[in-house]
Amino acid sequence: MAGRQGQGSEPAVHSDANEPSGAERAGSPDRAGRLRFQVLGPVRAWRGDRPLPLGPPQQRAVLAMLLLHAGRPVSVPQLVDALWDERPPPRAVGTVRTYISRLRGLLEPERAPRQHAQLLVSSGGGYALRLPGEALDAACFEERLVTARRLRRAGDTAGAYEQLRGALALPEGTALAGLPGPYAQRQRDRLTELCVTAQEELFDCGLELDGRTRPPGGSIAGLRAFAAEHPLRERTQGLLMLALHRAGRRAEALGVYAATRRTLDAELGTGPGEELRAVYGELRERTESYGRAGPGTGPGTGRGAGRVSGPTPNAPQIAPPSPVPAQLPPDIADFTGRTAAVAHLASALRGAAGGRAPVVATLSGLGGVGKTALALHVAHSVRACFPDGQLYVDLQGTGRAPADSGAVLTRFLRALGVAESAVPDGLEQKSALYRSLIADRRVLVLLDNARDSAQVRPLLPGAPGCAVLVTGRARTLALPGAGRVDVEVMDEAEALGLLGAIVGAERAAAEPEAARELVAVCGGLPLAVRIAAARLASRPGWALADLVARLSEKRRLDELRVGDLGVEATFRVGYEALGPGLAHAFRALALGSLPTFCRAAAAALLDTTDDAAEAAVEALVDAGLLEAHGEDRYRYHDLVALFARRLGERHESPAEREAAQHRCFDHVRATFLTAARLIRPHGAPPDLLRRPDRPDRPGRALADADAAREWLHAAHPRLYAAVERVLDASPGLLGPTVDLLTAWSYALRSTARHRELEPLIRRAVDSARRHGDDMAAARARRLLRVPRSGTGTYGTGTYGTGTFGRAVRALPESLRPVPEPLLSAEDAHELALVLAARGRERTGPPRRSAAPRRQAQQRCRRAQHPCREALIWARRACREPGGGGRARAARDRVVPGPGASDRGPPRAAPGASGVGTAPRGRGGERRRATGPPRGGRRGTLRCKEP
Repeated sequence: MAGRQGQGSEPAVHSDANEPSGAERAGSPDRAGRLRFQVLGPVRAWRGDRPLPLGPPQQRAVLAMLLLHAGRPVSVPQLVDALWDERPPPRAVGTVRTYISRLRGLLEPERAPRQHAQLLVSSGGGYALRLPGEALDAACFEERLVTARRLRRAGDTAGAYEQLRGALALPEGTALAGLPGPYAQRQRDRLTELCVTAQEELFDCGLELDGRTRPPGGSIAGLRAFAAEHPLRERTQGLLMLALHRAGRRAEALGVYAATRRTLDAELGTGPGEELRAVYGELRERTESYGRAGPGTGPGTGRGAGRVSGPTPNAPQIAPPSPVPAQLPPDIADFTGRTAAVAHLASALRGAAGGRAPVVATLSGLGGVGKTALALHVAHSVRACFPDGQLYVDLQGTGRAPADSGAVLTRFLRALGVAESAVPDGLEQKSALYRSLIADRRVLVLLDNARDSAQVRPLLPGAPGCAVLVTGRARTLALPGAGRVDVEVMDEAEALGLLGAIVGAERAAAEPEAARELVAVCGGLPLAVRIAAARLASRPGWALADLVARLSEKRRLDELRVGDLGVEATFRVGYEALGPGLAHAFRALALGSLPTFCRAAAAALLDTTDDAAEAAVEALVDAGLLEAHGEDRYRYHDLVALFARRLGERHESPAEREAAQHRCFDHVRATFLTAARLIRPHGAPPDLLRRPDRPDRPGRALADADAAREWLHAAHPRLYAAVERVLDASPGLLGPTVDLLTAWSYALRSTARHRELEPLIRRAVDSARRHGDDMAAARARRLLRVPRSGTGTYGTGTYGTGTFGRAVRALPESLRPVPEPLLSAEDAHELALVLAARGRERTGPPRRSAAPRRQAQQRCRRAQHPCREALIWARRACREPGGGGRARAARDRVVPGPGASDRGPPRAAPGASGVGTAPRGRGGERRRATGPPRGGRRGTLRCKEP
């Protein structure tokens, strides 16, 4: 209740955790089996020391009404009105009787079924609860108030003071907290008013005792806090003015009146009442008389706020002690890990006393990464180094309404003992007074959840000896002289330690593999690990593996939630603070499914320029939603990526998502082709690639062949994971995925790593077949028939002869009809090359190769691919007996003589590369024809590398 707060230095207001509750203190000394009830706070009941389960709120509201009627009967209509007022439900009477029946069984559990109740009895068409008055805390409270007033009238101020102290020790929060209905609200208001009035009477008694049994000014701190909670209660403001005046702080006393007058005018449109004006007039008169003639008579001891007395002449003025705030929230009991960060921060804060300026440390990182827990743990570990107090505030930096720096300074100033009336109006004036107060003191300030530097700067101390810890998601907290700590996700050992601390070390050790998998799917995020552990702790029958099975990618964000704590809710706070453009960028950048990406890939996904993409991703890094991962590399945390993709599914249409992914794959494919051209400048890039949506995007810029090899090496694992995800989840992207695999395979030819693509290509084939995409399946199958290298590095390997047998076994499948003529020609060309190479391994001509070659030749002719057809003629000429005519046909196809057919390619100079005119493929783009290699001997056709 209000009466329990704001009593400051008054005794008997602090409750120890081991002391009995207010209801226990209100009960009789013999608590062995007595019933005791509390309504000054949440409604509770005990039988002896055992709490009773009182049921739902409406049932507790019925009990409270019966208790507060003190044995008088309450009719059923009264109970119905108390719960529902004028809109009761159809079965309201039956519901009330059900509640009465349950309460009877609870209060008298040993009563026989048909035996008359002794406590909750039927009376006059209603019910009455017959209990001794001492069983209810509210009855004890009111009895003490009556006794205190009687003693005060008899002149026993000290006795009245003790009775009031005892009464105000009973409330334990808001009266009837959580109870519904109009009756509960009326009683809540009545009991709250009684408590506030009792608190005023306690302060009045304290002022009367000041100077007699204790030094003056002892009530100021408590009165100041109480007056701040009740700015419209004129009696309270008058008591504070009197206390300040008697302590020699007359200017502050007059300032309280001025502030109260402004508040009353703003809130109620009226001025102070007669009693407060009288106090003010007498204080002004005495202040002016002090200025003219010096101090007057000794302090008065009369009761009431209207009698004002000055200090005794030449008497020593006892300055009130400066308040020592201790505002830190409690430390985290199961805090684990972060050993290096804790040691570093604690060492820096302990050195504040010997520095030339305040120590400032900022902790930044992703939401849920444990910044606040780390800051609190460090702050508690160094509390002894800051004996003048600890200030704390949640700046609400990630919310829609961040805390105002001026309002925070007002809170800090009041915690440091400044009267509300003495707090300046302007931000700069407040900041200057704040710095003046904590100069030459050793105060620790914890500013949690900061938005930006502008919000924090006015709250920084100005003199050495103090220290400040600032936490925030933004990485742009640029504060003067601040040390920065980037709080990262936990490593596996730390995450396992946190899991064991919550669920129990033995339980975690019993399933080590499941424990490791659990912290892995949580991404090492402390919030996620804590939620998962809390779910396990609340379900002792679950195995760790059971929860791991529930944390599939689609359900993970939904499962990582317990009570009002959730991973998705934490991320959403930061997301909702973004503007529309950045919110779209946050969603779109996750569509690429890339573990990390550069600004060029971001530009492709966002369909914008590189500079605009870089500005967007850097803004998301500053907001704590993306992580910088090396030079020009960015990444999402795994759980943030799930959140972003979920938002993308809700806000972007399927067509928009697919278009962004197409642009991303075009960018990566173009980069592969750029790398391949740098590594093998004389090679021919693969045909049959889909025309890119944005031909003006050349992919990532690579300086030279070494840079290309380095990029291929670094990109391989990242892209492998991304393509796996797309093949599993996005059948609409099969075409671009096969394009990417084609360029990728071409870039890795003649390298040992080419073999690693085979499982991925087989998955593409299976996915294409599963979704009925014959074209994608045929193009992916073709990649499996390309001979691989045996050894070597990028661009330096050689074909292993053992791979040709595997390719020959796949040739019949390549001759199946496919939807694209040019693809059929590509397959025929590949067939010819493989058979020719295979034939070199054997002695004698291959007997079974003639028919397939003839089929390949026919396909090339149908596809109007003369260069490929010429190569097949050449193979037949080389490997088949009597092939001289075929050799001439091959030469005619490549370099036709006079009278050649118009559909043949134009004559090219002997030995030139790129012979003939490249036919056009799908989309009208010009395909590059494969001709004899550079440097070939005149008149000789050589097999070109596939």
